Amino acid sequence: MNSWHSFLHQQGASIVEQSTISFGEKPGDYPGLESKTTITPLIHLGLLSVKGADSARFLQGQVTCDVQQLSLGHSLIGARCNLKGRALADFLLCQPSEDQLLLVMNHRLVQQNIDELSKYSAFFKTQLLDASKDYQLIGICGEEAETLANNIPASYHYPLRDGRQLLIVPTEDAPSVWKELSASAIPTGNEFWHLQDIRAGLGHVQTETVAMFIPQMLNLQAIEGISFKKGCYTGQEVVARMKYLGKLKRRMYRMTTDSPLLPAPGTPCYLPTQKQSIGNIVQAANVDNNHQELLVVLTDEASKSDTLIIGEAPAQAVKQQILPYDID
Repeated sequence: MNSWHSFLHQQGASIVEQSTISFGEKPGDYPGLESKTTITPLIHLGLLSVKGADSARFLQGQVTCDVQQLSLGHSLIGARCNLKGRALADFLLCQPSEDQLLLVMNHRLVQQNIDELSKYSAFFKTQLLDASKDYQLIGICGEEAETLANNIPASYHYPLRDGRQLLIVPTEDAPSVWKELSASAIPTGNEFWHLQDIRAGLGHVQTETVAMFIPQMLNLQAIEGISFKKGCYTGQEVVARMKYLGKLKRRMYRMTTDSPLLPAPGTPCYLPTQKQSIGNIVQAANVDNNHQELLVVLTDEASKSDTLIIGEAPAQAVKQQILPYDID
């Protein structure tokens, strides 16, 4: 347990496997929290730092978003792919200073991406580092989220598409920032944050789903996570072909169900009348004591079904929900 986790434990948090945190809230509390301002330590996320004079030029050839469009204080959604166009990680790209870029991604994927990117970074004036110990990530939800974030000078502050706010705080300042925020907001665990991600239609690559989806399956084209005007990058040929020449056979949908089991990322899905998988779970979260919301990549046919078999569970009723963006 690191110093930040120890501090959070003193504040009443329970932490499991260094990636799941709660403050005693249960799924039955979530409906009541929707109308409150909440804060969440995003311990499931980490930071990959790309620092040096060539950082933007280097990253431009490695990711789906147009790094040249990034500016100080702003962020971009993007993904990094393999040669087959499969997403190895998705991220929020931030620029805290002129010569440094930070990629916010699943913390278990940071070192793997550093190792793979290092094969190419040797030809550029840039340095790849795991900055997860240097900064802590705090999320804010609710109507007062922007006001609270603006009142924290000791952090980098990035608004998300749905109004939530992301703070990147130097580790030495994180305890004082947390105490200041908790005076005006309710501490909550990261399952509540995952639920907000699902409702925002933000599907994330996790260890179980590395190289499972092409970016368009995660709807990245609908949230400006793919630039079709920039130059080449690893996997670009496949991603571009899917837009201009191919037909996307699977895409991500938002579903609700009342199953008592929370399916793991990557869990295969089936139609009751077929034995072949027709999709996979991206992520899932409880809504209350009786319902779940899912982001799931499905075929068009499967998305119209009101019944799915998820993993080895019995067939269950599902209902498609709207996403907060249009899908091409």
